[in-house]
Amino acid sequence: MSTFSTYDIAVPVLTRGLQTFDHILHKAEAHARANGIDADSVYPSARLVVDQNPLVFQVQNATKTVRNYVIHLTGEDIAPFEDNEKTIADLHTRIKAGLALLKRVTPDVANGRAESQSATFNPSGSHPVTLKVKDAVLLQALPNFLFHLTTGYSILRAQGVPVGKADFISNFVGVPGFE
Repeated sequence: MSTFSTYDIAVPVLTRGLQTFDHILHKAEAHARANGIDADSVYPSARLVVDQNPLVFQVQNATKTVRNYVIHLTGEDIAPFEDNEKTIADLHTRIKAGLALLKRVTPDVANGRAESQSATFNPSGSHPVTLKVKDAVLLQALPNFLFHLTTGYSILRAQGVPVGKADFISNFVGVPGFE
């Protein structure tokens, strides 16, 4: 019988998701160059609707989710991000920092902490919730991360960047040649 470990579920999805975010940002830059758009003045502040947070926030929160769950998966004390990104290059750098954090997670340590209590958090300002690490990964980290990735993708799509489902899903399923 095959089983999935906490590491198997969390680290590859978060890693491939950050790589996907980086990929769609590269596509946005190429689209901007081809169409005479100043990517840095348009895309980081772009949003789907007036009361929603912009693209820069989506990248920041996807990487905050990664940082928080690297802390839960490893028990390490990791300094918070500064949230001072302004350009697409800054967003690429932030994503690379998130990827570097994920490389710190080993299967033995992550799986060894799966049953331990995770930090308490307040989803959307509600009552505090404390979950085991494995449950926090499955029920909070992955949905939250994928929300911000999907929202970032949608913001760029709404800005006319020619991204499609293949740009979103290809890296997750291991399509050869994905950049």
